[in-house]
Amino acid sequence: MENEIQTLDELLAQVTERRRNLLQEVVSKRTRHFCMVLEDLFDPHNISAVIRTAEVFGLQDVHIIEEANPYKVNKSILKGSFKWMSLYLYKKRKACMESLRAKGYKIAVASTNTNNSVLDLDLNTPTAFYLGSEFHGNHPDTLASADYEFKLPQYGITESMNVSVAGGVLMTYLDVFMQKEGREKFTLPQKEQESLLYSWLDRHINGIENNSPIKRIE
Repeated sequence: MENEIQTLDELLAQVTERRRNLLQEVVSKRTRHFCMVLEDLFDPHNISAVIRTAEVFGLQDVHIIEEANPYKVNKSILKGSFKWMSLYLYKKRKACMESLRAKGYKIAVASTNTNNSVLDLDLNTPTAFYLGSEFHGNHPDTLASADYEFKLPQYGITESMNVSVAGGVLMTYLDVFMQKEGREKFTLPQKEQESLLYSWLDRHINGIENNSPIKRIE
């Protein structure tokens, strides 16, 4: 039957051995220990670039706050990467922070008004990293509610980086930390890996129409 629910093994049997091995290898290194939060970014290209970079570095979740600026998926920038991601879109910044705290995350907010480097944070704690809008940074309410403010190490005169570049630099630091500690400490539990692999295979084989990587939260 067309709508019959397939098992994970049945989906695995429908892809080539090369694709099967690749997806199983990638899902074994996925993490939710860190996640990226993009707050009211103006340029959808920047959002898409951060999503694509997060996928490359193995971060599964990206949270997008669109209280001021709606986000439109840009497939040319994403290059298909969003098919392998879990994207959460929020109409209210408060709902995003409440959701992250309920999942046990500490909130770390990028700011040019602090002397705290990202290297000073306790990265053994699950942490959600906020990057704010290109023009105004993070919202004052977000800054007031954060557990940490941080900045990236920099040694030039220019005060800040492009937000998508900053996201890439930040994720490089996080990846180096996980490599040093042993990435296996931060990967998903086996049942989560299997559930995620199922979603990937379903999207790859059947398309994303009935299994979207995007979850909208009002």
